[in-house]
Amino acid sequence: MISLLATMLGGCATSTPKAPPQPVQAPPLNLDLFGPPAHIPDEAEIFELSEFQIQKLNAFLARFDDETERHWQLARFIHEHLSDFDYQGRTLTASQALQDQQGNCMSLAVITSAYTRHLGLEYDFQLMRTPPVFEREGDLVLVSDHVRTRVYPSSSESGDDPELRAGRRAIIDYFPERKRVPSSPVSNQDFLAMFYRNLAAERILDGKTNEAFWLAQRAKSISPDNASVLNLLAILHRRAGDETTAEALFRYGLEHHPDDINLLHNLYAMIESQDRHIEARALLERLADLPDHNPYPRILLARQLTEEGFLSRARNIYESILDQMPYLHEAHWGMAVIHAQKGDDESARKSLATALQYTRANRYERLYNAKLHALKSAH
Repeated sequence: MISLLATMLGGCATSTPKAPPQPVQAPPLNLDLFGPPAHIPDEAEIFELSEFQIQKLNAFLARFDDETERHWQLARFIHEHLSDFDYQGRTLTASQALQDQQGNCMSLAVITSAYTRHLGLEYDFQLMRTPPVFEREGDLVLVSDHVRTRVYPSSSESGDDPELRAGRRAIIDYFPERKRVPSSPVSNQDFLAMFYRNLAAERILDGKTNEAFWLAQRAKSISPDNASVLNLLAILHRRAGDETTAEALFRYGLEHHPDDINLLHNLYAMIESQDRHIEARALLERLADLPDHNPYPRILLARQLTEEGFLSRARNIYESILDQMPYLHEAHWGMAVIHAQKGDDESARKSLATALQYTRANRYERLYNAKLHALKSAH
């Protein structure tokens, strides 16, 4: 109050231009919490190909005389040589993903760009506007987005006409048969930040918090105001016991992304756990005005209704979730429980089998296999 009053009184005597508002400074990270820096693959390592992998591509391309069609030939090569690719994998470097024949959509984009770099072709990345994919691992909910790669013909074939080049580009996509609406281009730097962010999230799931932090820190150094990176760093600080830095990171992220669901959810959960109910209620009101497709609060409600015997209401919730997210194994599991309680063992067995098809966590696989075996034995 004294400072404000003095400024107001001084303003009566002189007229000075207002200083522009100072940008909010990013809070410092608590490096001491996370041990010595872990090994982090650099850009060259991410896109590096082995000699064998390069020879395999060159042998395939030697079948074609027309080098102006290299982008289509590359697309054909990827289609043929990744036919057994397991898309349930993780974020891997190009060489790792090819060697293991597995990886997520980002791994496929890394493979594509690695080959494209080798051929000297132009490419870019595109973030797709798709329904978010949710998956729960312990006390974490993972929200996945989708990126694809576009490879362009050489300028000698299409000249400098951007429309002609865009019309002849090859699109390498994780699920090409799905209808997807393009969202926004992704720069190479932003793609790198997304790669390190993915690795960091996977290390958290593996219980390697220190390694996760240094990967997230690398992502932040590339894309300082990235909402998901800031959210991840805040989560890591909170899990390490530093809720002060965690809150500062959440709030800094919301300065740049005021409507980010994940930042708001996580800040709300932390403040509510500290019994700061008035502040938490204000955040909850902000969340209520935003669309949120997170299915897990509804799953918890359906489980509670099932336990209390309100099977029809629980079933309606599970069915509404599966209409939106048919991949969610917990909802299929919930349906199996309801079928079993109603004495419909055949439907329960089918729901369990579907849950088993979609699950990737070993503990759920063991659980569903055991339940499925028990139902088959009873039948």
